[in-house]
Amino acid sequence: MKAVDVAIVGGGAVGAACARAAALRGLEIAIFEPGPD
Repeated sequence: MKAVDVAIVGGGAVGAACARAAALRGLEIAIFEPGPD
């Protein structure tokens, strides 16, 4: 696993907006979504 600057839990509307904002600033991001139970 590689190092990232920002870890976002949940890729809904708010998570995606946060990811986009971080990416536009040049940060490496990772988005985590829950898997099947």
